[in-house]
Amino acid sequence: TANSYPAIVADMLSGAIACIGFTWIASPACTELEVVMMDWLGKMLDLPKEFLACSGGKGGGVIQGTASESTLVALLGAKAKKVQEVKAQHPEWDEHTIIGKMVGYCSDQAHSSVERAGLLGGVKLRSVPSENHRMRGDALEKAIQQDLADGLIPFYAVVTLGTTNSCAFDYLDECGPVGNKHKVWIHVDAAYAGSAFICP
Repeated sequence: TANSYPAIVADMLSGAIACIGFTWIASPACTELEVVMMDWLGKMLDLPKEFLACSGGKGGGVIQGTASESTLVALLGAKAKKVQEVKAQHPEWDEHTIIGKMVGYCSDQAHSSVERAGLLGGVKLRSVPSENHRMRGDALEKAIQQDLADGLIPFYAVVTLGTTNSCAFDYLDECGPVGNKHKVWIHVDAAYAGSAFICP
């Protein structure tokens, strides 16, 4: 949290260094520290090693300025990846046609930043009805199947771990396999209560 003693000290240190660390060339030290810190976080959350930069694979991550920004960045990443996949399958389709068919998903309990990310990203986002404030895998599957039948391209789904209004946790263990099955990028929005995973 931003008002904790370590956060205040870190903010003072960052202000004193006055470094713009948006790329490795701009500041190798900031970038390297970010990589190490993301691995610390991944280890605290007990993520599989494939999620870590130190695994030698594709793992790792970056620190975003806000939770809303991270949702938008994830959506844009998923969008770019899916456009590339579909272009390889349908070279005759232009990018405008592909984007017009793309659809993402979130629970009806998702934070407003998810809807905003869809608007800024220029894609359709579909609200999936929740059960006791939690999105279930079968509801996500049903929405995806309906859109596939309508000729749309599912590409992205937000699973919230700690909704802002009720702190409900969507069923990641059900929604994750649905995303894998349909090659849908699953973005885990754990900005509100995800830090609970650090606890034993």
